[in-house]
Amino acid sequence: MAQPAYPPVLQWWTRIEKRLYGEADDAPRGGAPARASLVVLYDGHENIEALWKTLLQCRTPHIQIVWKSPESGEMRLLAESYVAIPEKLFFLKSLRTSLQRVAVLIERAQRRLDAAASPHAFPLVNARAQPAQLSGLTSAWFALRHLGRKVLNQPLKLLVQRGHWVLAYRRTDSPVELRADSSADDDVSRNWVTLPGMPTQFHADPFLWRGKNGDYHLFFESLPYDTNRGVISHIAFDPATQKWQETPRVVLDRNYHLSYPFLFEHDGEIFMIPETCGNRTIEMYRAAAFPTEWELHKVVMRDVVAADTTLHYDGKTWWMFTSITEEGGSNWDELSIFHSDSPFGEWTAHPMNPVVSDCRLARMAGNLFKDAQGRLIRPAQNCEREYGAALTFREITELTTTTYAEQTLSVRNPPRGRQGLHTWNAVGGITVIDMKTQLRKWNPWRGAMRRA
Repeated sequence: MAQPAYPPVLQWWTRIEKRLYGEADDAPRGGAPARASLVVLYDGHENIEALWKTLLQCRTPHIQIVWKSPESGEMRLLAESYVAIPEKLFFLKSLRTSLQRVAVLIERAQRRLDAAASPHAFPLVNARAQPAQLSGLTSAWFALRHLGRKVLNQPLKLLVQRGHWVLAYRRTDSPVELRADSSADDDVSRNWVTLPGMPTQFHADPFLWRGKNGDYHLFFESLPYDTNRGVISHIAFDPATQKWQETPRVVLDRNYHLSYPFLFEHDGEIFMIPETCGNRTIEMYRAAAFPTEWELHKVVMRDVVAADTTLHYDGKTWWMFTSITEEGGSNWDELSIFHSDSPFGEWTAHPMNPVVSDCRLARMAGNLFKDAQGRLIRPAQNCEREYGAALTFREITELTTTTYAEQTLSVRNPPRGRQGLHTWNAVGGITVIDMKTQLRKWNPWRGAMRRA
């Protein structure tokens, strides 16, 4: 089947992108299913123009693979994804990311269809009756937005460090996680105390640990801008003086990027699983001398690009939640789970993996916890607008070795004046978060104020 042609304005813009950025337009413009009975839906439409339109409007593509009955035309949903688009103003790059996910979803759908007794075991889905229409105006507006951003970005890079993460905390009379289903935008904007940071590095991914004597330890990612490689740092909180240590101390450093220092205890010892996707591993460290000395205990998985690995023990089974990159995609938008009898044993993949394929809900944002009603809550990142834009609290309603289900309880946006919020942890009466802000590099009034 012949590939559909770009409209004239989009043809012009793709030539511009290829010339400016060396982008290749070598990917097929439409994902052709391997089986005649499988159909790809783009935002509910069967034609690829719907995907082009979504990308040109900088929206999140919703891709579904359905089985279509040759007799009745009814459709059954086999696989779907809300695809993370990291750079929304690059059409060809976004299209390639989307079509790579289409290929992955087709394989996923075929496996599920082969394993099922009948296509009718899958839920019904309805396609839109009319094909999507793409106007030249949509393409032209996208081009203007891209060029305008390109012009503005140059002076902004000199003035502002974008994506600068800082840590904040607050004390509460009761654990804040007990209010996970509250309408929390006002709640999240109040009473936060920002921890001192440094303009030369950002701090993110805070995890709290409470010792047996009641003292608190905060572990987090530090990323110096001159190396662009994260390390794990630590500061302590003294309940007697109600003060944090002023200077963080690096406690774990490797020649690859580290972040997200998830902590857990087993048989009286403390362990850490930092994110080590830059090394294509999931690594577990043991505290040789808590909190400052850590030694490699085990490599849990190799040759895998996994982000924000988080363990949960339900009293019988150990569960591992992690976001794994597949076929060149992003690790923002899919969540897989594994189970084991021991955190040091072999991990078995869940048959429904990935259990979530949605950039608004997938990537982990902190420890799982139970609220006052006994519900198991999973904090998740909402990366639809951009990476770490907001938080979503999901109630896990079903978690077995063969089934998984969850539902949204609440969404929390960053406090006013901040651009992102992507980690939330609470221990005892302290809650910690990280917030994305813009760090001013140069202040034209600073010199004048000093001379006054």
